[in-house]
Amino acid sequence: MRVVVVGGVAGGMSAAARLRRRDEGAEIIVLERSKYVSFANCGLPYYVGGEIEDPAKLLLHTPQTLKAALNLDVRINSEVTAINPGAHSVQVTDTETGEAYTLTYDHLILSPGAVAARPPADGLDSPRVHTLRTVDDALA
Repeated sequence: MRVVVVGGVAGGMSAAARLRRRDEGAEIIVLERSKYVSFANCGLPYYVGGEIEDPAKLLLHTPQTLKAALNLDVRINSEVTAINPGAHSVQVTDTETGEAYTLTYDHLILSPGAVAARPPADGLDSPRVHTLRTVDDALA
């Protein structure tokens, strides 16, 4: 059985880990659009504030550590650009190289995440106002 999980951070990783605990033999592929698959959200303000100086200290897992610990095939920089439910496939594009490929699945889990909420307030369009949800947000 091949399971493809779209969206690695937070919900997607939780679903993949839970599935692994339930089925040791499943082939589980996690597709994450960013280059970070597991990071400490609570550490982001400490990085921005300078208390954590090395952004690598925000990372909890890498594709390699998740392969070793849970036998997950985690593919970072992988954006799903189309889903074909009839063919049980997704079209995936590598965000760094632009290469595209089709990946088939028996089961598909969608965990696309969210964007930071921005209330309708004056001044939010200022270049000095930022959201803080991801490692990339913190680095910016």
